[in-house]
Amino acid sequence: MTPPSKPLVAFMYLGRRGALGRFTYALAETAAKIDDADFAFVISANSEIAPEFEGSGLPVTKIKTFERAASPDLVTGFFEAKRELTDWLAKNRPAAVVTLMPHIWTPALAPAIQKMGVKYLTIIHDAVRHPGDQTGWMTRWMRSEAKTADLTITLSHAVADRLIERGLADPRRVFPLYHPDLHFGDMPPERDYDGKRPLRLLFFGRIMKYKGLPLFVDAMEILREQGVPIEVGLAGSGDLGPERTRLERLGAEIINRWIPDSEIHGILSRYDAMACSHMEASQSGVVCAAFGTAMPVVAMPVGGIAEQVVDGETGVLSRRMTPQGFAEAVKRLATEPGLYQHITTHLTETAENRSMERFLREIVGEIGTL
Repeated sequence: MTPPSKPLVAFMYLGRRGALGRFTYALAETAAKIDDADFAFVISANSEIAPEFEGSGLPVTKIKTFERAASPDLVTGFFEAKRELTDWLAKNRPAAVVTLMPHIWTPALAPAIQKMGVKYLTIIHDAVRHPGDQTGWMTRWMRSEAKTADLTITLSHAVADRLIERGLADPRRVFPLYHPDLHFGDMPPERDYDGKRPLRLLFFGRIMKYKGLPLFVDAMEILREQGVPIEVGLAGSGDLGPERTRLERLGAEIINRWIPDSEIHGILSRYDAMACSHMEASQSGVVCAAFGTAMPVVAMPVGGIAEQVVDGETGVLSRRMTPQGFAEAVKRLATEPGLYQHITTHLTETAENRSMERFLREIVGEIGTL
């Protein structure tokens, strides 16, 4: 008897740059190792990760998108991209297309995909616009596909709950998952902070209002005044405003520019802990990058970050939404005997629970129920 053929699942990411490119490539590497289904990837030909896919031997189809949001290709290129995608779908007949992050085109592509009898799944990262995010005006449009998708996946219960509470998705078709750990190179040597030297704390990622940079700097100044030994670093693009001078007074390492993937591993290896002083959040890819190197995270108890950072297990949560509260959380990590080592050990031992492989298998399992 001929065994039944495995379903083909296509993952699509049309973005050009950012952490989701690395996420997509890591997912493809994982897909190559498992037998639950056959997998294919559809990415932007303009993506930072396109050259890596080209030399990887992984199954990938590249679709031309656009270089800039103001480009005429934003409109004219859509029709060519739609034709390329539907031609590929007609030839390969996947069981499902999974959009890894909505793109400005995907709400308009989704109906064409479903019309061909292909299940459409979308991963919605944000239910609402983040304060200070200049691209946030697109959030309403891009999350609109949650209404009609065959399945809406979220990376936190916080986002799933918001979508359902606001009537933005059918609760019967919402599947909360988690954000897998991200890896940018090999794991660093075992983390060994023992409290006998300053705790090295990193603020990482694009500088945006909702990430709470002023609060972070306030907290670092409080710790300095208290005599808690810390060293501070910041790496990421965006306007630092008056916080630049304050960071310089703290003696911080400042790398104020876009950080390519090739530099992330080296930066994370220089620090002991990640600071996530967000005042609002869906979930954080920065947390996942830290966890990928067994790095504890000090965070505010907001949104999906409060699901990712379990106090005393994967990091330390502030008990108050204030600079004083955040400073107290950092101080706990720096001074409480055994806490740092317990967290790094726990992160290493529980990595499988946050793995890309488990994430992929969960999605394939859900597709089988649709």
